Amino acid sequence: MAITVMGITRKISKDCLINRYIGSLSIWMVASASVFAGDWQFKPNFNLDETYTDNVELTSLGKTSSFVTQTIAGLEAEYNSNLASFQLSGTQVYALYSHNSALNDSFRTLSTSGQYSFWRAGPALTFSATIANINQNNAQNGLADLISSDTIEQKTYSTGLQYNFGNSSYSVTSSVNYNLIRNEDNIGDSNGFTARFGSENGSNARHIYWQLDGSYTKRDQQQSNNDGENHSIEALFGAITTWGFNPFIRYYDENVQGTGVNSNIDTTSSWGPGIRWLATPHIIIDLSYNFVDDETISDNYIDTSIEWEPSARTSLTVGYSQRFFGDSYSLNFNHKIRRLTNSISYDESLEVFDRNSYREIAPNVLELIESDEFSLNKRFSWSSQLQLSRTSFSLAISANERKSLETDVVDDTLDANISVTRTNSQKSSVSLSAAFSNSIYDKNNPLGSTQEDYYRTISANFRKNLASSLSWNFTVRHVNRNSTVDRLSYNEVRAIINITKEF
Repeated sequence: MAITVMGITRKISKDCLINRYIGSLSIWMVASASVFAGDWQFKPNFNLDETYTDNVELTSLGKTSSFVTQTIAGLEAEYNSNLASFQLSGTQVYALYSHNSALNDSFRTLSTSGQYSFWRAGPALTFSATIANINQNNAQNGLADLISSDTIEQKTYSTGLQYNFGNSSYSVTSSVNYNLIRNEDNIGDSNGFTARFGSENGSNARHIYWQLDGSYTKRDQQQSNNDGENHSIEALFGAITTWGFNPFIRYYDENVQGTGVNSNIDTTSSWGPGIRWLATPHIIIDLSYNFVDDETISDNYIDTSIEWEPSARTSLTVGYSQRFFGDSYSLNFNHKIRRLTNSISYDESLEVFDRNSYREIAPNVLELIESDEFSLNKRFSWSSQLQLSRTSFSLAISANERKSLETDVVDDTLDANISVTRTNSQKSSVSLSAAFSNSIYDKNNPLGSTQEDYYRTISANFRKNLASSLSWNFTVRHVNRNSTVDRLSYNEVRAIINITKEF
């Protein structure tokens, strides 16, 4: 049941699941409701989880079983007015372990965001915050959760300003954000500033067209004096002709620097002439030859992209270029028909000060350490959903190759999940799912650990609505982990009963 009010001021106590920072923002937004004539909606809920596991310590030998009880108090809130919006979802969890009461502890989660526009279609002040329980060490357990009790709390905060405007002749997007990350174990703590700017011509352009994209990021590591900074600028300016072939000039510049950057990394700007071919009203092909400023760093190269949009439900963008690390590719495909939805993407991005660096402190023992480097991440994802009258199918595949720019160490991950859900009636449904995950650490390094893990998960779930705001779930799950490190291999079976009450 949703509770709607026009102006409420709530006192948020010290023990509330929302911390003081988010609490002050919430109070400010509530006080603003009477000014901006907005509506609040509150949806509190209460969950009781009872989990039986036959291997709570996730060991290959000497298994320990346990009953884990989780009491979960949750709240969802939403506020909307002409100039402001606010969303919040949070929980407070208390877990009790039958096999070892020393593990009993409380946990919290939070996801909140909002924005305030100074006037209609004007600049907007934005903020967001999250509290999540993440894997403490992926190499030790890639499926860590509150039951296995090997998670840590991570907090992220962000605030900034964005301004998007335009008309049929042009469009401009811009944003600046300051954010910080804090982890319970202090690994990966950093502060960062990000700025983005983009502009392109509109549909009314008759003589010239342009595309401009720029970004700047700077991060400072909390536990040291390390910093990382990178920027990229891509600009394209062209002339519109009546022949379907439109010439243009392309400029690209990218730079990576900071105390955590390999001194052997060199970047150079480039420019070159190109041609845009309007092959059909729905296909645009760009091709350019780019000259680099410093030929001792890189050779001249070809940049190309293809955009195909045959309908409002189908779009495809494919790109090829070169960056300081070599060949670069991009892909974005979306297709939707009445019952089937497909989405495929591939991108390459730089990250700094993440939680993905390890050190072998003993044979076959990888310790998570502070990362002081930039990494190149190549990510691929594919998701498909098929919705029939009473049955739905979903498939999700993702892969990531992470390469350190400092040491050239490569870590690979691959995840796949398939599920089937059958709605038996308006009050009940059953679902089956199977998941596979593969992780390789320090790949292709004969001196490294070369640890490789396989996770195979099969689960079944039955859900039934007992009343309009009361439901229960029963889940059975089996996990098999096979690792090149024998002590990390295990099998686990869980049986979970969940009761949820919404107010």
